[in-house]
Amino acid sequence: MKKLTLILLILITGCDLKSPKEYLKEGWDLEDKQQYKAAIKLLDKAIDKDPKFKEAYLSRGADKVAIKDYEGAISDYANVLKLDSKNTLALFNTGNNFKRLNQNSKAVAYYNKALASKGGEVIMFDSTPNAFTNESDFDVKGSEIFYQRALAYLGIDSLKKSFNDFHNCVNLGYKVDESYYWMGTIARAYKNKEVACKCFMKSEQLGNKNAAIERENYCDQNQ
Repeated sequence: MKKLTLILLILITGCDLKSPKEYLKEGWDLEDKQQYKAAIKLLDKAIDKDPKFKEAYLSRGADKVAIKDYEGAISDYANVLKLDSKNTLALFNTGNNFKRLNQNSKAVAYYNKALASKGGEVIMFDSTPNAFTNESDFDVKGSEIFYQRALAYLGIDSLKKSFNDFHNCVNLGYKVDESYYWMGTIARAYKNKEVACKCFMKSEQLGNKNAAIERENYCDQNQ
């Protein structure tokens, strides 16, 4: 009777005895080889077996980004957010993809949600790996969110807000040379030459070649 039950189970499942996690791992292996379309097919199977498999949606979303299917990626992250509305990684990645689609206002809205999921902009908590939970896998450092939101603010001409976010990045030690460069660019747009040149100089000192060009062309004039 047990053999008969096993045979029937195999027939019903179409001989597919792999678990969702096995499909996920195989998908990761293909991602490492940059075989993104093949990886997506395996992740489809993982999700078919477990429609609540957040890691599979996140991985499939990343693969869709790699093939420039940004709307498809947003859809996958939306499925994660249905399961976990405060999933920082899904919120952040959604913002990134709206930014790639030049929908910067929507991008900002999702970056705001991502920061809120970490406790807010003033007091936020970055998760660290530990033996008790894998929630750090779904986290994004606040500095990364500030940086991407700063770029999105540039896209909608919210220059003061963009400047503040780049300043936050400097304070947090994230992409400091690039952040100073953008702060200089924004200050130049406001015709604040003193602040602009200070920022370009600091960026140049950190090795930013674009800042060196701006300092030479803008700051050294009429001096």
